[in-house]
Amino acid sequence: MSAQKDQGPKVSPEDLARVERASRQFVSYTNFIRWATNFRADEIRAHPKHKAVKLLSPMQSGRFSFAIEGDTILLGTQEFEGVWMNTMPWDSGYVSDRLYLSVDSTKIMDASLHALVLGFFIDDEAKRTRMRNAKYVQIVPVTAEDGRVVDVKRALGLGFPIRSGDVVNDLRAQAQERIRGQDAAKWF
Repeated sequence: MSAQKDQGPKVSPEDLARVERASRQFVSYTNFIRWATNFRADEIRAHPKHKAVKLLSPMQSGRFSFAIEGDTILLGTQEFEGVWMNTMPWDSGYVSDRLYLSVDSTKIMDASLHALVLGFFIDDEAKRTRMRNAKYVQIVPVTAEDGRVVDVKRALGLGFPIRSGDVVNDLRAQAQERIRGQDAAKWF
């Protein structure tokens, strides 16, 4: 009996983690696309400098709430957005002209899920300045009625870091690094 158990596939913990992440990311991307179809086509625009960066309209961005607690931005998500937002394996945030949340590219089978960055419109420079001083973003499920948050749940996970710099430049640097890695791998 134990000989049969030992003959099963051996998958490393790293590969298991990668497959789990890719599965969550794939489902979240699919649900994000479903969510986006509820809005006019011009409500989500590609960033003029990078197609992986999607800019949410002020109306869409208004479906989320923001608060700052200590060094953490709390990003409130309603149930309708939570279907994709709360399960997305976010890697980092950026604050410049908007709040940007980034998901890195992930390998899945013989393909890759491309990076995705969402830019949330923040209507006030004073808010963005306060956000720039934060170090982390946490997703928090909320309930809103008549444009006001009426219930706040527990934050999901420990959050993810806010990186300094420009999200578009970081995406380009990551792409260059992948190309260098692929070029080096050809020799081994």
